[in-house]
Amino acid sequence: MPDFEAISSQLVKMYTPSEAAALEKLNYYKIREMIRATWTVGYNMKKPTRWDILLQFWSVLLIAASLASFYGHYQLFIRFIHDIPRISETISTVFQCTMAIMKMVYFLLAPRKFYVLLRRACSHEMLLNCELFRLVADLPIARPLRQHIESIMNRCWISKRRQLLYYLFACSCILINYFVTSLVINLYRSSIHEQNNFEVVLPIPSLYPGWMDKGITFPYFHIPLIFETANLYLCGMGTLGFDVLFIVLCQHGVGLMQSLSHMIECSTSSLVPQELRVEYMRCCIYQYQRVAAYALELNNTFRHIIIIQFLLSLFCWGLILFQMSVGIATSMTTTLRMFMYLAAGGYQIVIYCYNGQLFATASERIPKAFYDCLWYAESREFRQLIRMMIMRSNQTFSLDVSWFTKMSLPTLLSVSVISSLICHCLPFHLFTLAIHRVEGIFQYGKNSV
Repeated sequence: MPDFEAISSQLVKMYTPSEAAALEKLNYYKIREMIRATWTVGYNMKKPTRWDILLQFWSVLLIAASLASFYGHYQLFIRFIHDIPRISETISTVFQCTMAIMKMVYFLLAPRKFYVLLRRACSHEMLLNCELFRLVADLPIARPLRQHIESIMNRCWISKRRQLLYYLFACSCILINYFVTSLVINLYRSSIHEQNNFEVVLPIPSLYPGWMDKGITFPYFHIPLIFETANLYLCGMGTLGFDVLFIVLCQHGVGLMQSLSHMIECSTSSLVPQELRVEYMRCCIYQYQRVAAYALELNNTFRHIIIIQFLLSLFCWGLILFQMSVGIATSMTTTLRMFMYLAAGGYQIVIYCYNGQLFATASERIPKAFYDCLWYAESREFRQLIRMMIMRSNQTFSLDVSWFTKMSLPTLLSVSVISSLICHCLPFHLFTLAIHRVEGIFQYGKNSV
């Protein structure tokens, strides 16, 4: 038997140091839009710097301004409590902003953790540390094995890039629509009124009593504009960084599991010498342990924060679908805006369920790969390793939504069905009852005062 420690010290890894550095730089470049968007909302996804404390302070300012904007939404809700189509948009916006604030606070509490996970994904750290490539470096299988694994990881990065660009485009469209519409209306009203006595329109529907009928005079217009603009920006870009980070990490896990499945399938290839197959399988088992630890860490990182996303998105989808159904008969502009809102905000649940399904599907291929290799023609030790790993890998990896369900396509279907029920039932029955209850509480408070 050859001396594997000597071999490991002499042979190269999957990538040379220069190739690894170039690969990490290229992968960071593929998600450059996400990194820039996260900079604008106050957190750094690349190497920590001395200026990160200023970015965190900027993030706190954005969160505070967004929370202050809830006063305007509360006043609009109370003023038009019987006009459900009018207040449904502001309610869905509050829900969306709440999700963004929760994700940003989660980022602020653990910035180093996300930086380490992203760096490991961009550098392909677990493939670099895989002992298998040292073992097969001088074998004929080394080149085709590396090429196939590189093609798997490249497909995963292409998927990440496509999802990032679509999400960025959808968020940018809805942000530009809200902000530019309010800007054009205010400029038009300012041009036809000689005095600043007209009612201004803010980027997001809200109401500031005593402030909004004074035109664009300072500070009656500028302070609410700052609050609502911060709210609008966080609704889009505040969630983009967090959601795209999940895409990158989840797709990286998918690539690792698909690569591991291919390594296992090649364990009985004619290109691997008979005397090295047991050691080859041990290297695959070591890699499986790394992938299992990564899957567990990824699940623990996102499982609890995502439950807030799912709960609030249920009501957001229901309110948006209701407003779209009402807007078709009254205003096509509102319907188009809600369609854009659904394409951006509604896509968040699709991100988690679609990528979670890919993650689970890739995990299910691992035990099948152990079984499908030609283990019955190998040595007793090899068969024992296969038997052990089939039993161990039957417990597949998945991404959970807290303790309730899993991120999968059936979960997405369930969310869609429940949102449709909310769209049809809540506005006409339950929501009307809730309005009367809230109105009675406020009336009782006024009488008590």
